[in-house]
Amino acid sequence: MFIMKDKALENEIRDKVAVSFGRQTFMATLGAQIEEINWGAVRISFGLDPSLLQQHGYLHAGVSTAIVDSACGYAALTTAPLESDVLTVEFKTSFLRPASGTKFEARGMVLKPGRKLVSCEGEVWEIEPGQKLIAKMSATMMLQTG
Repeated sequence: MFIMKDKALENEIRDKVAVSFGRQTFMATLGAQIEEINWGAVRISFGLDPSLLQQHGYLHAGVSTAIVDSACGYAALTTAPLESDVLTVEFKTSFLRPASGTKFEARGMVLKPGRKLVSCEGEVWEIEPGQKLIAKMSATMMLQTG
């Protein structure tokens, strides 16, 4: 939940994230959509598509990684000054189980906002048919202006 006294600024941040996400054609290709934008947290959902599977019939790790990276990046963007943007500096993803569901959710959360770097963590959850944690990400985002 946003905890800001300035509602206009809160709306500007949400709009900035939504517009930026809309420009990511790769997220559209993957069928990803933003479900929730809060200060320091973003949720992105996506469904299983046969074109996103690896050779054993599970969701490809690259799909999960790309979407949770975006969730972390947009979570970082919610804590950044309006004139800033973010880029991924590094991430590590650990896969906890094969992803065999039909609907998934990537959750990005800011652990520590900073003036130059933002530390985040992300999770990928299988939502349907049951809730299972699929992967965890640790990520660092860089703020850039101009």
